[in-house]
Amino acid sequence: MKKPLACASMALACLAGLCAMPGAHAADNTGHAATLVSGNTMSVTNRFGPSEIYFDPSGRARHTAGDTVSHGSWRADKNLVCSTADPTPARVTPEYCLDLAGKELGKAWTGSDPKNGNLVFLLTPGDKNARP
Repeated sequence: MKKPLACASMALACLAGLCAMPGAHAADNTGHAATLVSGNTMSVTNRFGPSEIYFDPSGRARHTAGDTVSHGSWRADKNLVCSTADPTPARVTPEYCLDLAGKELGKAWTGSDPKNGNLVFLLTPGDKNARP
């Protein structure tokens, strides 16, 4: 069952792998990116399959791919959202950032990445994987 683990690791990589850029270390958790992701879920689909990242308002993140769940943190600065995994998997850069300029809740966008293939991103309201 290594595929779900690969999906979870790749989801984190895809979060910023599309525009993989080391994040600036200072963040004010305000601006467009923070407003867009806080309390919401980003679905990421790539060649490994679908996964979700829930951005808890506390600054914690939960990455779900199939039955595999990992945790981390997130921060935002203006249009960038940056995510880390705790602990960081060996194949994954410690922090990835994604530019969310022009992105909207409920509207999907696409991209591509040499490692992960075609990507589809979608931000939806709330915690998609919340258990009642």
